Amino acid sequence: MTTISRPAQAVAQPEQREEGKTERPKSHTRAAFAAVPARVKAGTPLLVWTAVIRLATTLADYMLVMVTAVSVIPMIGAYLHQRSGTSLGSPTASATIAVWLVPFLFVVVALAVAEIAFMRWLWRAGSGRIASLKHTRRSRPEKVADTETAHRDGRATRKKPARNRR
Repeated sequence: MTTISRPAQAVAQPEQREEGKTERPKSHTRAAFAAVPARVKAGTPLLVWTAVIRLATTLADYMLVMVTAVSVIPMIGAYLHQRSGTSLGSPTASATIAVWLVPFLFVVVALAVAEIAFMRWLWRAGSGRIASLKHTRRSRPEKVADTETAHRDGRATRKKPARNRR
């Protein structure tokens, strides 16, 4: 069990107001960190998010293909070669094809199909994320001077309904 020293307890406890409400001590650092997510969501252009999502998808696809091609397929080939019995003697060419090469090609094709399906799923998931970002950006109200929000056609929306003055 850890104990907190007196000064650390004083910092960890929020200050009490006279009305019984609690308030955290004001800090410029805390305010700056609190504003970061809003700036990132609102300030980063959609093109940048699209490029980052596509680049991450491409990098993940490349890593998957390279790991499979450099390590998984050779290990499967060595395993099948050893387990089929072709490594024990010198079988004929037709025996090597029937016992080792055909099962190896089947496994490689099955892996390729699974990888392509996974890569397509990654690309579609990225496309869905980009579409949701576009939808979020389009549905967010725009700020206009002296008004709260604006219509899509640029008309200002009033905070209070207009009164008919006669």
